[in-house]
Amino acid sequence: MVRLVELLSEESYAVFVFGQEKYWKDRENKKIKVCKDLKECIDASKTIISAMPLSKNNITVNCEYSDEQIGLFKLYEKLSNKNFFAGKIPDFFYKDKTINNIDLLKIEELTILNAIPTAEGAIKIALEEMEETIHESNVLIYGFGRIGKILCRRFLDLGANVYCVARKEADFAWIREMRCLPLKYNEVENFVTKTNLLINTVPSLVVNKNVLEKLKKDCVIIDLASLPRRY
Repeated sequence: MVRLVELLSEESYAVFVFGQEKYWKDRENKKIKVCKDLKECIDASKTIISAMPLSKNNITVNCEYSDEQIGLFKLYEKLSNKNFFAGKIPDFFYKDKTINNIDLLKIEELTILNAIPTAEGAIKIALEEMEETIHESNVLIYGFGRIGKILCRRFLDLGANVYCVARKEADFAWIREMRCLPLKYNEVENFVTKTNLLINTVPSLVVNKNVLEKLKKDCVIIDLASLPRRY
């Protein structure tokens, strides 16, 4: 989010920010106005851009550079006649028909493009943390969604033995087409003992205690799942 603020200011937009005071405290930029409260920030703006996801707890706004607790309903009350961009916008935000809500996570092309750097970030972590090379390592990927698909392709290209856990028969067929090995959830425990890298993209309790106990001690685990996570 702070990078977006910088980019907008570089394009000569007047940018008003709130909920990022810890980041901007010691940084000076004449085109960026750090507001004292939420009302000042919203009143000065026609378009409001917030976090992806908007909230991590369904109560307050996701503000990693602030100690301020901004309630979702408090934000909603001030958005009338505004354009509002965020990810995972709650249903009640749509009750006010004067708010032009744009949920970025519902725009397919954006979510696909966002999955690419996420997958590449996972590869970077794997390269840094694994004791073995990725080539010929056993990589176990939970989930065959946008990120899971990209991960399968990328690790296969790097020479890994890729196992992908999925539920749908159609997904099993696509996983085989990629020359990866599909696994059902009840089959995972038979394969995890030789896993060098485990990556989870599923936002629910799928990597359970039985799986964790059978992993090698040096197995690297990377969690890419969207909130809520349940471990």
